[in-house]
Amino acid sequence: MPEVTPGRAMAPAALAALLLVALQAAGDAPKLLLRYERYAVLHGELWRLFSAHLVHLGWAHALLNACGLLLCAWIAPTRFGARQLVCDGLLLGACVALMLLLFSPQVTHYVGLSGVLYGLFVLGLAPPAFRGDRIALLGLATVLGWMAWQLVAGPAPAEERQIGGRIIAVAHLYGVVGAFVLLAVQGLRLAPR
Repeated sequence: MPEVTPGRAMAPAALAALLLVALQAAGDAPKLLLRYERYAVLHGELWRLFSAHLVHLGWAHALLNACGLLLCAWIAPTRFGARQLVCDGLLLGACVALMLLLFSPQVTHYVGLSGVLYGLFVLGLAPPAFRGDRIALLGLATVLGWMAWQLVAGPAPAEERQIGGRIIAVAHLYGVVGAFVLLAVQGLRLAPR
């Protein structure tokens, strides 16, 4: 399998970012069809478990998440080749949405990639951090610290005004939990027998 270079990792991330922007440009119709709606999921609209992460509250929200996706690919190019990005994105998206469904019944609607992004950051930063890379450790600590701060103190009102709606901080936690579960499963799969 060829090594994934920064340039090769940026291409699939850029295509995914363009998809986020295109869906935002398409207006409210895709958002209404694709967003996570608890009631709709419970009544069979299971695609919303995956598609909710592709639509956003507004332009600022979509562009922030698109930039976050590009940043993930830039900091961890070996992790985010096309196939790996799609697989990780689908698994993390399902994890975030299923945890919202099971553990956060008060969340009736959800849109955005941020829960998945938190998971992608962990997937990209945790392995080198665990190997002693200080920069990766600092990045991982920053991601986890910001997530914890939002859970404890609540999202900053200025940030919510910027993105045009309520931040569902627990979705970030679910993305991080999903990432650590994926890393554990991958570690078990790669462990010598």
